[in-house]
Amino acid sequence: MKLVSQNDKILREPTTPFLFEGDGEDARRLAEDLANKMIELGGVGLAAPQVGIPLSVFVVGDPTNKDSIMAFFNPMIVDTTIDQEYYDEGCLSFPGLYISIKRPTGIRLRFTDLYNETTTTKYSGFTARAIQHEYDHLQGVVFTDKATTYHLSKAKKDKKLLDRRR
Repeated sequence: MKLVSQNDKILREPTTPFLFEGDGEDARRLAEDLANKMIELGGVGLAAPQVGIPLSVFVVGDPTNKDSIMAFFNPMIVDTTIDQEYYDEGCLSFPGLYISIKRPTGIRLRFTDLYNETTTTKYSGFTARAIQHEYDHLQGVVFTDKATTYHLSKAKKDKKLLDRRR
């Protein structure tokens, strides 16, 4: 499993639903592979398109605590809070680029879990932000699309400075 380039067209295409078949071993294997790759890269989330898989699934969690990592199949954000805030986000597909992005502080997400059970759950704070970031990947949206011109320009300048210092 390898990250695709930030210019790969798969990052700009909506995904197709994950189809649960048989005993669900495919779902568990895919979730495990995504979690392991996320841990290896030190991220807090990873969507299937980022590794070249055009399916509607992502994982989110603490890369230092594998038990905290959750898998979300065929998710759909069904509600968001009115409250929004800016926060610096990074993306494994855009190494070294950190952009201030404005997002709702809370969401309600309908998704299917590893055992093919569909549920709707509320998330808030950093978890809600990470879920929204990964959900965007499933829609063919990358975080640079969510940035204001000012914040994107600032982030690119900051990255250029950091790259020069290395």
